[in-house]
Amino acid sequence: MKSVLLTTILSFIVLIPTSGVFSFTIKTVDDGTMLQWPPDRTTIFYMIGSYQEGPTPVAARDLARAFQVWEEKSQGELAFIYAGRLEDGEAVKDETNIILWVGDGWKYGSEIVAIATIWYSNEGGIIEEVDIEFNTRDFDWSSPGSPGILETALHEIGHLLGIGHSFNPGAVMYDTITPASPARRTLSRDEVEALLFLYPHSSRKVSSFDLPVLFYPGDFPGESSSHPLTPELDPGPDCWVSALGTIDFDRDGYCSELLASCREEDGQKTLEGWGLINAETGSVARLASPREIVLEGKITAVCGIDLGRDGICGEAVVLLRDDEQEVLYFYSLEPETEAALTPIASLGVAAPGANNLIGMGSLDADGDGIKDELLLLRATPAGYTLYLHTAPPVGEEIEEPDSGTEINVPGLQEGSRLLGLAVLDADGDGEERDPVFLELTPSGEYWLHAFRLNGSGFGYEISYLTSAPLPEKLLSVLPARMGGLDANRDGYLDELIIFSSKK
Repeated sequence: MKSVLLTTILSFIVLIPTSGVFSFTIKTVDDGTMLQWPPDRTTIFYMIGSYQEGPTPVAARDLARAFQVWEEKSQGELAFIYAGRLEDGEAVKDETNIILWVGDGWKYGSEIVAIATIWYSNEGGIIEEVDIEFNTRDFDWSSPGSPGILETALHEIGHLLGIGHSFNPGAVMYDTITPASPARRTLSRDEVEALLFLYPHSSRKVSSFDLPVLFYPGDFPGESSSHPLTPELDPGPDCWVSALGTIDFDRDGYCSELLASCREEDGQKTLEGWGLINAETGSVARLASPREIVLEGKITAVCGIDLGRDGICGEAVVLLRDDEQEVLYFYSLEPETEAALTPIASLGVAAPGANNLIGMGSLDADGDGIKDELLLLRATPAGYTLYLHTAPPVGEEIEEPDSGTEINVPGLQEGSRLLGLAVLDADGDGEERDPVFLELTPSGEYWLHAFRLNGSGFGYEISYLTSAPLPEKLLSVLPARMGGLDANRDGYLDELIIFSSKK
């Protein structure tokens, strides 16, 4: 049975400051079960639409900031992906989380600033969809006297996550707001405690999948396709992995190490290399001290690349997003490098107004024997699109945003989501130019789909190779946390690593 719940912010109610200890509330179904997103849906996709008018660029930016605030406070438990704009939209059950700007079609009271509609299943209190509507009929969101877009979005996203109202007048989740209310642009302890109560910290694991065995089991009778690398990848207290890729960290000619970007509670960002230390147990360990990234912004993806064009995929590339700008930064990880890394090259890339990055991988697209190109997988209104970018030479800083070469991704079954991209040798032909996508189906199954990149600088396309379901259940897989690995150092990049929760 499906149910619907409406939540609102009321305006023009006088707030009287009080003192004391306040607590958060959690939304529940009739039997007291808490409302929350299921563990296989902790990557939440959303779109922006309108009835009569859409948001201004400033409004879209503030929405993106609000989602990022909640994501960062979840400490690696949640991710929000912008799936694009809709020309039209409506708050109806349609499997799409949509942010609407409603003018003449506003059907609620004139005192209501915004409203979140939550669709959920009574069986376990699982949230299935949330639509958020902003009242543009009675409020001019561009005027100084209007309720703040950022503050209002922060409040409604709290409801989207299953959080109720706070009794603290200074909290984002307090139930009323007026133009005279103090700005609530950061989450209080109430909201953070509610968030971590609903989505508590979990230990993580790195699973490795032997793609030839997984995709072509008839050629490998009796062999297992799944090999867990480690029971837990732990960057330390109050620190979490924000993106994961692979790299030839020790520059021995084999791409057999993990590259992790980590974020600390205070906002510090680091790169770490992890290597296999016991082939029998599959355990990994940190290879060197973390290297700090001092640039502003959020790291959305990392991987290794052959920036030196020496045949070794030993440099690190970081996709950093700061507001509406995205830049690829390239780093040397040589042992003599200082603890705080300095980019050795950079490339601006064309990006939408909010984060839509699903995954990134390096490859040899032009067939010159050098892995100095990058594939970026992005969510788009049409579904998903690949963008091919060529890395700049060492020492170059290219600020003009590169739009890349656009490559269409074949359609998925309705309701499916892509959660990751890796580029590797999926078919065993010795060429590392096979994009592999991780799909989460509406029924909660994970599938891998392998394609082959064909073409040259005059144009590219991908052709289908094969598909297979994952042999084990994964939970809380977030974007940009998978990559191709040569764990057994046989010269074939045909193993896939996926970073997920141990829940």
